[in-house]
Amino acid sequence: MENIQTSNTFEEKSQKMTLKGYYQGLPMRSAPRYDFITEVARRCKVTEQTVRNWVLYGMKPQQHIHVEVLCELTGISEEDLWKD
Repeated sequence: MENIQTSNTFEEKSQKMTLKGYYQGLPMRSAPRYDFITEVARRCKVTEQTVRNWVLYGMKPQQHIHVEVLCELTGISEEDLWKD
């Protein structure tokens, strides 16, 4: 919190901080799970919810190419993707 106050004080000397400027100055989030879901969805041309069904609920893709994409991205063999 101290860093924010310091940076705001520094900004006040040169120019006023705006809400938009503050927001744009925040670091981009890093969410590896979300990034994985979106990458699989993009490469398979399916919705993110479809990928979540595969990953979280054990549903298997109807098209084998989708299984190949999952294997390629994860390094997990096809036989092991849905082992419990």
